[in-house]
Amino acid sequence: MLVVDDLCIDAGRTRIAQHVSFEIPDGRRLGLLGASGSGKSLIASALVGALPPGITCSGRIVVDGHNVTGVPTPRRPPAARPAMVFQDSATALNPMVTVGKQLRTSDSAELLERVGLRDARRILASHPLELSGGQRQRVCIAVALARKSPLVIADEPTTALDVIGQARVLDALREVPSLLLITHDIAVAAQLCDHLMVLDSGRIVESGSTAAILDSPRTNLVVRMLDRARAADPFRQLVVP
Repeated sequence: MLVVDDLCIDAGRTRIAQHVSFEIPDGRRLGLLGASGSGKSLIASALVGALPPGITCSGRIVVDGHNVTGVPTPRRPPAARPAMVFQDSATALNPMVTVGKQLRTSDSAELLERVGLRDARRILASHPLELSGGQRQRVCIAVALARKSPLVIADEPTTALDVIGQARVLDALREVPSLLLITHDIAVAAQLCDHLMVLDSGRIVESGSTAAILDSPRTNLVVRMLDRARAADPFRQLVVP
């Protein structure tokens, strides 16, 4: 379980995230929505203990009962280290090491099959740059699953992928029991998440069940997100799965 209480993130005198509070109990799938620069990726970095130099946080972050506010990843107990799926799979994976060596688990082939990679033997023997973007992103999800973390945080995992690659990554993320999905795309969030939270300039401006937000958005920001999603793909139904 993740509890975030009154989280603030600062870069010197500039406040990037302001009094952010939310919870992800076991089994919840929460979508954190916001435009580029809204602060959502830095919130993710704070949750996994990987804020860039010069960026600080205050408030309270509790993972699996451990208060880890401001604690770097190596100093956290294993149970308090959420697994992270980064936006850029090309840099998240070591290009010099095969997928099999990066998974480092006895059930590597089974994990790859769970995320929709059927040719497991070839994938395990491949280096990341020998795979497509969609395949690499699913490998990143398999790496997250291999950690057996109670929570996976996925930061814009479908950005820059084609429609087929997006669909396969979304299928793989459905294997994750508890999820924080960070995205600018409300259509993607609606396919995966039971709750949504909308960030604007570092503040939460709307929060609730996915069904409630899709049916009755309370802010102009969410209305614009829905309009853009429908304009981009008028045949896609924005409904809760």
